[in-house]
Amino acid sequence: MLIKMKKLLYFILILSIFSISAISFADMQIQVQDDEINVETIPNNPEPYQNVTINITSYATDLNKAAISWQSNKGIVLSGIGKTSYSFKTDGPNTTNTFNISITPSDSITSINKKVVINPSEIEVIWESVNGYTPPFYKGKTLPTSGSKIKVVAIPNTNTIKSGAGSISYTWKNLNDTILDASGYNKNSYIFKNDMFDKTNKITVTASSVDGSYAAENTANIPIYSPKIIFYKKSPTEGTFYNNALTSDTTFSEDEMTLVAEPYFLATKGSESKFNYSWNINGDQIATPSKKTEITIRPTSRGGYADISVTMENISELFQTVTGQLKLTL
Repeated sequence: MLIKMKKLLYFILILSIFSISAISFADMQIQVQDDEINVETIPNNPEPYQNVTINITSYATDLNKAAISWQSNKGIVLSGIGKTSYSFKTDGPNTTNTFNISITPSDSITSINKKVVINPSEIEVIWESVNGYTPPFYKGKTLPTSGSKIKVVAIPNTNTIKSGAGSISYTWKNLNDTILDASGYNKNSYIFKNDMFDKTNKITVTASSVDGSYAAENTANIPIYSPKIIFYKKSPTEGTFYNNALTSDTTFSEDEMTLVAEPYFLATKGSESKFNYSWNINGDQIATPSKKTEITIRPTSRGGYADISVTMENISELFQTVTGQLKLTL
């Protein structure tokens, strides 16, 4: 009887050991959760025909030991142990790049599937100074100078947006600071005044559709220019000859000549009355003409030169000043 009881106890002990081993083995098969696998694309918002890298990382398991398979709509594109990264070039606009990633960790008996959908999207950023001066018939963009107000406009490039079917939210950043007042639904433009000490302004806009089908980002590095005065001849009957800028090799052959000084890009719009004008002829200051940007020259003799200069200065803003000089042959 004693022997039978010993055998029974021995049998129970053996079962207990196997049960503990089974439990320990089951405990080792830790199930990695879907949200413990992170997916990152570089860049975050790819553009059409751009090189993109997709990385998967995890703090819950060692993916370098996991069996990983990458499948696109073209089939298996990458497979093997520790294949945690895949690089490719996106297709053109209005296309979709889809990847199904199957991950089987070495310490797990089941696989995790991650789906990555990339819609390459573009966004164009255009800008100009809204208070900078340009003369009539000027066809170029008004360039910003010190203290200018600059308007930046974002133009998404996708058929969904162009058709009016998309609803876009915009986030604007000046350097690394998010501009909350300028950001939001349908806020596709941002107006700011540049700092007088800035040599360039870095403006970033991120646009994303409400349904998540569109996301794009672009950065504009906006340089700050120096204003410049260009002189033109004005006729009493034909007006200002904006098609012919005067240079220092201009010969003055008439009895009198009216010159117009045009301060390209100077931030004068809306603040014309705040500017002082100072004219000089051969180093002597003269009274400011009634039309402050125009002067009429009547030489008393011929031969030599006439050095003409004008300075325009904003009395309420630092560094908003420009000087132009012209040397006429008499």
